[in-house]
Amino acid sequence: MELSFIKVLMEGIQEMVFVMEVGEDTNFYYAFFNKAAMETIRLDQKAIGRTFREVHDFDKASLLEAQYTKVLKTGESVTFEATYTNINGEIRNGKSTLTPIFNEDGSFTHISSITQDITNEKIAETDRDITKNRLVKAESQYRSLFYKNSDAIFTIDLHGHILGGNKTSEKLSNYSIGELIGRNFIEFVDPKDRESANKYFTESINGDLKDYRLNFVDKTGERIGCLVKFIPIHLHHIISGIYVIVKDMRELDKLVSKYVESEQIFRIITENVHDVVIMMNHNKEYLYVSPSSREVFGYDYENNSNQTPSINIHANDIKLFENRFEQSIRHAKPFQIQLRAKHEKKGWIWTEISGSPVYSDEHQFQFMVMTARDISIQKEYENKLEYFAYHDSLTGLPNRRFLSDRFSELLKGKKTGITIIFLDIDNFKCINDVWGHDIGDLVIQEFSKRLSQSIESHDIAARLGGDEFIVMLPFVENEEEAIKVAEKIQRVMEGTWHIEHAELTITISMGIALSTQDNITDSVMLRNADLAMYEAKRAGKNLYKVKRF
Repeated sequence: MELSFIKVLMEGIQEMVFVMEVGEDTNFYYAFFNKAAMETIRLDQKAIGRTFREVHDFDKASLLEAQYTKVLKTGESVTFEATYTNINGEIRNGKSTLTPIFNEDGSFTHISSITQDITNEKIAETDRDITKNRLVKAESQYRSLFYKNSDAIFTIDLHGHILGGNKTSEKLSNYSIGELIGRNFIEFVDPKDRESANKYFTESINGDLKDYRLNFVDKTGERIGCLVKFIPIHLHHIISGIYVIVKDMRELDKLVSKYVESEQIFRIITENVHDVVIMMNHNKEYLYVSPSSREVFGYDYENNSNQTPSINIHANDIKLFENRFEQSIRHAKPFQIQLRAKHEKKGWIWTEISGSPVYSDEHQFQFMVMTARDISIQKEYENKLEYFAYHDSLTGLPNRRFLSDRFSELLKGKKTGITIIFLDIDNFKCINDVWGHDIGDLVIQEFSKRLSQSIESHDIAARLGGDEFIVMLPFVENEEEAIKVAEKIQRVMEGTWHIEHAELTITISMGIALSTQDNITDSVMLRNADLAMYEAKRAGKNLYKVKRF
């Protein structure tokens, strides 16, 4: 009967089934998985007896450990949703239910998991959200983008099918919106450029946002040279579609090609372009700079003909500019770089320069046409994004990602482990319930401030989320020193806290994890510190417990 039951689990259940053994070291070891799991995520029998970290990458293993640890702590079932990559390399959505398994004497020995593929449901849900929220979310920006933009803008799905467009898109293509909707965007790209268009489309989904030159064919068959940008549409942190912004470059292209005899007309056009248009000869001397340079850089370059870039490009970036300039001429290919250019009042500002070489009918280089734009706000935003990727937005403390990276750095060259203290504010839920979340946030901020003041400069205080914090002690390797730090933190938190109109007494439960093992991981340290903290909670709170392993 037992063999039949295993056969049913192995071959008769279409969902992925896993059974994990709970080890004495609190790690989880693969004990069983069925045929569906092996065929879906490329697992084989070599995984039996191994931990999540020995089988999966860091992020996947961390996610699984966190969910299985919830079951270990509570003894109750847990359901969660997460993505996984199948055997074909496709990203799928799964819904997993974890159930604790007890042996005859009531000991907690295993956790079973059944994972259901809910990708189609997620796609349907996303489609419904797009339809419902497209105009609701940021309606004013959407209307401005679509109805007041002089460039053609198409909305396409992740398969390239056109969902809509603005009036300029009708004018550019000579098709009505009704004729465009439902057709694949690539159909309107010149056949010679379709391979490149598909490549640019894929790059944009992966976060590489650039301007590209592509040729389109309108309803009459006319070939249209365009500057194109693909911008992903994010909805609930999921890419649900793409904006395709298309600038008609025919007039500017004609003027550039006829620059020698049509310089006056070219100037009229460039005077109305927001980006700075620049023309340089082979010696990198300015032949022309558009009047928009005054708006972008604060300078009027009309009297700077025959000057070189050294007058306004940062000394550390000149070599980069000159090398890319020469490569562009040598290989007859456009280039794009980011460098620091001088602004009359702001000093050095980050600037993006795009250049295209122009040749005569005899294939002799004539001049380089470039556009320059101020990207200092974009750079500032990128720097902020990088900061927030590693820091908690409420407190400014490092987050779990920062902690993990720093942990790996600190372990390099160390023969012994690092001490971790896991802190949890006692009865924090009551504070939120009684005084409200605004007071709760102020408590978290004050707690973070006091915690940072109670440790040494080489120690690290981080917030995991909610009322959970971590202190990493790189140079504390014995229990006595760790306890001194914990008791100092307790003293700093003592007394009545005056937060707005509330008077509060704050206590904390702490779990201290010390390890003498080599090559210990941050997740194992955190799990043991977490378990020690829960022991302190069960023992009455406002305590600390130590776990050595």
